[in-house]
Amino acid sequence: MDKRISFFFWGTVAVMALLCSPGETVASTYYVAPSSEVPLRTGTNNTKKIVAVLKDGTKVELLNEEGAWAYVRTAGGREGWILKRYLTEEPPPRMLLERLTKRNQKLLESYKTLKEQLNNLSKTGSKCNQKLAACMVSKQKLTNDFAALKREASNVIETRKLLAETQKQLQVANAERIKLKQRLSSLEANVAIKWFLAGGGVLLVGWILGIFTTKRRKRRPSLL
Repeated sequence: MDKRISFFFWGTVAVMALLCSPGETVASTYYVAPSSEVPLRTGTNNTKKIVAVLKDGTKVELLNEEGAWAYVRTAGGREGWILKRYLTEEPPPRMLLERLTKRNQKLLESYKTLKEQLNNLSKTGSKCNQKLAACMVSKQKLTNDFAALKREASNVIETRKLLAETQKQLQVANAERIKLKQRLSSLEANVAIKWFLAGGGVLLVGWILGIFTTKRRKRRPSLL
């Protein structure tokens, strides 16, 4: 068990030492600096075999360093040694120009899109202004109609009050009329009774006078 732990410990130390050795570096992206064609060789010597010739601006991946030389890999998978003075972290002007051209093209497309949107918004704004003007006219009309309705409502309220008072007066007048009608009926009944009594009295007086007259007529012959 102790041997396994010791082996694991020393193995880890060895791996860390290899990773941190000064002759190696973490892979990173570089570009071939503007110059004439740069040879990619199999070793760190100008006499070594040339694997490929790199043009300026070629994108490479830095795998290792050794003195003035750098071990790189191209995008096509070629690997070899190149002098570090031919490498730069800055993209070449040609690539920057391409990037700026693409960015400018995108900005132009965005500008066209924004311009179209602005024109559409202007048209929409014009329509909104027309609708707003129509709404203002409608609002004024509604305000006038509301004022008229308010006046009419005030007149209706006054009319209702007057009607209620008139109905009360009419009810009082109807009550008075009913009372007067009842009194008139009572008076007419009294008058009829009086006329009846008066007629009966006249008949009675006539009858009495008739009796006296008859008696007087009967008495006169006896006196002769």
